[in-house]
Amino acid sequence: MQDRLQLLAEHWVSYKFWLIETVGLTNDAMHVHGSLLILCVSALVLRRRPVSLWCWLVVFIAELFNEYADLRGAAPGEATMDAALHDIYNTMFWPTLILILGRFLFPRKKTEPASPAATSRDLTHQPLEQATSV
Repeated sequence: MQDRLQLLAEHWVSYKFWLIETVGLTNDAMHVHGSLLILCVSALVLRRRPVSLWCWLVVFIAELFNEYADLRGAAPGEATMDAALHDIYNTMFWPTLILILGRFLFPRKKTEPASPAATSRDLTHQPLEQATSV
């Protein structure tokens, strides 16, 4: 299991460097944009609002894996605890702000419980019809 995780981390770091070179953004900017992209995609996949704790956790787990890959020495210059904490801060700042402020500024609307007669699909609450005589 450890070997597979290490191999996955090495592949991820090589892909990350290719992406940074291709897009032309700094490592810090990639952390910010990546976190918002992961937050939005997780909201779509999980069918939840972006202010959901579950969506925030997906971003956090992805960032922890990214830092694991960096700390394993696969990323030159990124294998320090200071760099890891800096990256975690950059990545989690906006998702955390969205999580906290979104819950206060845009709370879920509370629905009123419907009356039992309005939700019933059967006819038990209606009077019986008289049978026609032949």
